[in-house]
Amino acid sequence: MAWLYKRPGSENFWLGYRVNGKQVLRSTETSDRKQAEQELAKIEMATRASRAGLLTDELIRQLTGKDSGQGSFSLRAMLRQWLAESKDLSGVTLERYKTVTDEFCDFVHATETAPLLREIQKESVAVFLRDKRAKTSAANAKLNRRILSAFFNYTVNNDAIASSPVPSSVALKLNGESERVRRAFTLAELKTLYDKAPNDFWKYMVLAGFFLGQRMGDLVCMVWGAVDFEANLVRLTASKTGKAVAIPLRPELRAFLWELKADAGRVKASEPIWPEQAARYAKQGAGVFSNEFYNECLLAAGLVARRTHHAKKVNGQSVNGSRQVNEVSFHCLRHSFVSFLKMTGASQSTAKELAGHSSDEISDLYTHIDPATMTKAIAGLPQLN
Repeated sequence: MAWLYKRPGSENFWLGYRVNGKQVLRSTETSDRKQAEQELAKIEMATRASRAGLLTDELIRQLTGKDSGQGSFSLRAMLRQWLAESKDLSGVTLERYKTVTDEFCDFVHATETAPLLREIQKESVAVFLRDKRAKTSAANAKLNRRILSAFFNYTVNNDAIASSPVPSSVALKLNGESERVRRAFTLAELKTLYDKAPNDFWKYMVLAGFFLGQRMGDLVCMVWGAVDFEANLVRLTASKTGKAVAIPLRPELRAFLWELKADAGRVKASEPIWPEQAARYAKQGAGVFSNEFYNECLLAAGLVARRTHHAKKVNGQSVNGSRQVNEVSFHCLRHSFVSFLKMTGASQSTAKELAGHSSDEISDLYTHIDPATMTKAIAGLPQLN
């Protein structure tokens, strides 16, 4: 936990926190308490990311004031080095390695200087591999994953980056069946979700999920210092990617948060908006909240069926029935945020920046245009006769 304090003889506030068990004390370089509390909130976010294994270069700079020294190589430069050191492989295997890595470079629009290794996010690799799965066989998609995994493991072993961005096979679900694609909620569904939310916490989560478009954990753990009522902005750093975003507050979300703050009384910038839920998330993770959203919101709104876990017989043995994968979840609020931004006229770059996406490909993955909007777009084309 980080703390804020005043040193004798210094007008500025100071920060205290621990990095890898070592105490760090440094000045905020400001005597304004509000600004100092914003710096404290950044450190709290960085330390949470560190504990969760999500520490990025940006967060390392927040904690230590300097770069990690890793990931300064470009993707293409390191790939050339890896392939050069793999010349003992058969010609066919080496050619296959080169084909897959060239396709990945094209996918992320790699040049000789960019992106850097540290800028390759897990989402980008996942989108690439799922796109492969949609166009080819499961076996081919798995082979692509193994090749990329071999490359990024090589970069880790050579201390070029701290960890591989290649998702696990389980997370990617590159099996024989096509993965069910998440979709955006319709406007009617969003209104029903909000109306059926069982308490203020879940009403906040639906409002913030749609109007801020951020991930569940960042919303559950959001601190008061992230909400700037004066500038009418929410400023936070995504725990998954380390990307800082600043999102204008919609009036209805602002009013909701303003009333919450009035009820809470005097609060510190570093204090979570929902202390009990934030503590529970830190201890138990996202699973318990996903289940609550399913049972208390989606089910109440009539968007999913009640879950059943009946045992069944296979070759005379009792086994648990497979759990149904649904096309809607809390993460669909993020899909809805991006989709409605674009349907109401926002550009690709605007939607990508507000959502904190690292590439156009990921932004496209989150875009779902409804039939009425597409029909209107076609109707707006000029006549040819």
